[in-house]
Amino acid sequence: MAMKNEADTSRVIVCDAAYDDSMERVIARILDEFPIEWRGKKTLVKPNMLGPFKVEEGVTTHPVMVRAVVRQLRARGAEVTVGDSPGLSGYGASDHVARTCGIADASEGCLINLGRNPTRRLISSKYMQHITIAGDVLDADIVVNLPKLKTHGLTIFSGAIKNTFGYVPGGDKMRVHSLAATPRRFAEALLDIYALRPPELNIMDAVVAMEGNGPSKGELRHIGKALASQNAVSLDAVAVNMIGRQIREVPHVEIAGKRSLGEVDIKKIPVIGEYTILKDFKLPTTFVPGLTGVLLNRFLSNWLNCVPEIMEDICQGCGICVDHCPVDAMKMGETYPRADRKQCISCYCCQEMCPEGAIKLTGRAFNWVRRTYNPKSSR
Repeated sequence: MAMKNEADTSRVIVCDAAYDDSMERVIARILDEFPIEWRGKKTLVKPNMLGPFKVEEGVTTHPVMVRAVVRQLRARGAEVTVGDSPGLSGYGASDHVARTCGIADASEGCLINLGRNPTRRLISSKYMQHITIAGDVLDADIVVNLPKLKTHGLTIFSGAIKNTFGYVPGGDKMRVHSLAATPRRFAEALLDIYALRPPELNIMDAVVAMEGNGPSKGELRHIGKALASQNAVSLDAVAVNMIGRQIREVPHVEIAGKRSLGEVDIKKIPVIGEYTILKDFKLPTTFVPGLTGVLLNRFLSNWLNCVPEIMEDICQGCGICVDHCPVDAMKMGETYPRADRKQCISCYCCQEMCPEGAIKLTGRAFNWVRRTYNPKSSR
């Protein structure tokens, strides 16, 4: 087989898409554009299944896309499985999440629990010597990555690269956060994990995206697109451009380019299809735009970080935020949890996993800086 050049692998397709029967035609076109031998191949479809959120909340990959991918891959003779490792801890959490977000039904009998066969692997990383990876990821002949276009309090943007953090079963995710406890360090650790098993194909659900305080409590934004590429890094670069941001503002995409994991220069990425650059796309309250934000987040993140604050009128006292804090900074009081400012590493796992949306990000000088440099950010 002839070797593909870099332009082939960085090519990104942008399609008009909707959550209806037309999605199968979109997926068929994408699969035709990226000719891969599917017949008889063990193919893992890896959607975003962050937590037990309903379809209408727009947090997870839409089941219409998952179903279309499953059907089209099976029609091409692939041996399909569907799975993710949600942020929630506990073996049974995966099935509960899949049922709640509609992916269980959409998988049409192909759903697996991605945490069923965890495997410890040595990893080339400054932050850890080993990592636990889902065995089904390592055993798959082909991984088809189905990220959702969303914002993220820690990584600014959550797309194809970030979706591979789901390779790591629930509990070990918290260890990664604790060992790589700044946005820049987490970006590096995330790429260390991504590099263990880059997906062969990435199809991004950007029909309805999430802006503001994603990845679970932001505002929904209709874009009406599906993006696809064989290279997750190039796909993310195009998506970052689409939401009106510079690559240097998103650490894990910038670092991926420097590591030669994919092309991030938008001028060098062949793009098939059209999209509008969304200059008013809301970013998280944790984000300061431009070069000022790049410097602040790189060198002063510990001083400037936002601190989780419990909104007592919404909080149900369930303790999920306490259970999922990687450094035990979130403590349960008599009625409500509280964040210890000295221990908090601003990973925002608590906000990400809170089922009630009862956690807002406040505190320190960051709020003054954010209001000064990013007055249009989501409050």
